[in-house]
Amino acid sequence: MENDNIKFLQADDIHLFYEMMYQALKTDDVIGGMNQSLYLLKKAFETGNIILYKKMPNGRYASYITDSSMKEVPHAITCIVNKASILVENKSCLDIKLDLAENLKDIKFIHVKTDNHDYILSITNSANKTIDEVFIDQLQKTLEIILKRAESYEHNMKAINIDLLTELDNRNSYETNIKNLDVKNDGLVYGLFDLFRLKYINDNYSHELGDIYIKETAKILHKYWPKYQIDIVNGVEKKVNTGHCVYRIGGDEFALITTNENVEFTKIKASLAAEEVRMLNIGLEIESPLGLNYGIVKHVAGDTIKNTYVNADSIMASDKDKMYTKYNIERRK
Repeated sequence: MENDNIKFLQADDIHLFYEMMYQALKTDDVIGGMNQSLYLLKKAFETGNIILYKKMPNGRYASYITDSSMKEVPHAITCIVNKASILVENKSCLDIKLDLAENLKDIKFIHVKTDNHDYILSITNSANKTIDEVFIDQLQKTLEIILKRAESYEHNMKAINIDLLTELDNRNSYETNIKNLDVKNDGLVYGLFDLFRLKYINDNYSHELGDIYIKETAKILHKYWPKYQIDIVNGVEKKVNTGHCVYRIGGDEFALITTNENVEFTKIKASLAAEEVRMLNIGLEIESPLGLNYGIVKHVAGDTIKNTYVNADSIMASDKDKMYTKYNIERRK
């Protein structure tokens, strides 16, 4: 390809680049394949950073995949991407000339949209080369195919350990993780939660309403014990593990394992979560009160998780008995 007497990409470079990109479709390591592909693209461009950004739920773009030579994503590029994102989303491709540092004078943005997400590929053209528009169009289409493949793979992997109704970790994740727990850890707190009269709501109203009950409760539990928190490091949003994890381990049963708070504080949070569930509006006036029964215990260092579960379950059952008595409801109704 030639443009203004500047040789841009050799045919061999293009062939190898696409070969690597499509190889990413044939492996489970889609992100790793794209990482290497972007590195090859960087070498072919003889240019600066190449970063793929993904739009987050808060509307901002955060780096998703980078060329393999990068140790940190430059904060300046992330800021520019977010400021230019509205323009980029309205055009498939956008060039921006900047009066900044030499390596940020010319940035090309390529917008890629899938069924689930928006992405922006940023290319800092520090070599000031003319980038062939036909190749850019091909690159955009190729990225769209591979990102759809990556999203499909992530969804399939997610289903292994994530409960798709609530987005919490599922029973499989719970069983796997408790096998790896350090039972000698005296800072471990364990909790069990159970929805009050879910079966009554399923049988007398609908399973759809029951699912809403489950999902809204899961949101409340996740709010009090999120698995991750988002920290900003050098302008990049990063997930940081909190030490908490809430699991959906049955139809109406949830488990909590946390290594990052004392048992008394966990009990206070559980009582607040239960109050929020009691006040839920799930879309219909129903005769049965809503509620969340729970049992919170401190794991005894050296004891088995099974015994800790039994202790929490006993407390939760007692809590449920009190609620039936409070509302003068017979258990089987």
